[in-house]
Amino acid sequence: MSQPIITLTTDFGPSPFPGLMKGVMLGICPQASLVDLSHGVPAQDVRAGALVLEQALNVFPSGTVHLGVVDPGVGTARRSIAVAALGMFFVGPDNGLFTPALMADGAAKIYELTSAGLFRQPVCATFHGRDVFSPVAAHLAGGLDPTQLGPLLTDPVLLTWPQPNEEDGVLYGAVLSADSFGNLDTNLPRTLVEDFLKGRRAEVRLGSMRVIGIQRAYGQASNGQPIALYNSMDRLELAINQGSLYARIAPDRGSAFGLAVEVRPLD
Repeated sequence: MSQPIITLTTDFGPSPFPGLMKGVMLGICPQASLVDLSHGVPAQDVRAGALVLEQALNVFPSGTVHLGVVDPGVGTARRSIAVAALGMFFVGPDNGLFTPALMADGAAKIYELTSAGLFRQPVCATFHGRDVFSPVAAHLAGGLDPTQLGPLLTDPVLLTWPQPNEEDGVLYGAVLSADSFGNLDTNLPRTLVEDFLKGRRAEVRLGSMRVIGIQRAYGQASNGQPIALYNSMDRLELAINQGSLYARIAPDRGSAFGLAVEVRPLD
């Protein structure tokens, strides 16, 4: 890759912190192209950060370095890691943030970041994003052999991640997240749903809500009406045309994660 790419995902919001991290990285790897995935991850919500990073798995080219800092345990005994998976690197805290990459690549390698000579000194206990993760990400983007980072680990922290299952003629899934429009992304990929339906029409259930059929676009439902369709991740999504399904279904939960979804054939 002629111009290395480093992406940034944090819960820092509108603060100077992402810019400071970029300054460190450009000082080490000035040729890097820096891409902001999101700095709007809810504060300390590791799972939300993992879901942001998941969206990047099949988009960025081989060699990309993904820097993730959603780190409520910063400064504690939690480990710092770099994951080599899917031809890319993921740098950040060992708190489950990289669960999607580890699940997607059974041959992933996890390195503990122990080579302090790579870090910005002195290391601030409250800002590993600047002093540990940013320099490591920049060194990797510049071609550093990951074996120079530290020892291999075999026990990374993994988040609980619901998996689809079929039982008694029903395909069961779960909501993974809600986007800024209030649309609900599920863990049901199109290939799995279509293989299950075998051309039959679907009834999709979410709590007391029933949606008949899976459409191609939001506008195929009347304004304010729920709809099921496949989203940009090629997974089943539930939404309301011109409205927020999350606001209707789960405003008091704090998160839509884990809401049960059912797909049933009608024909």
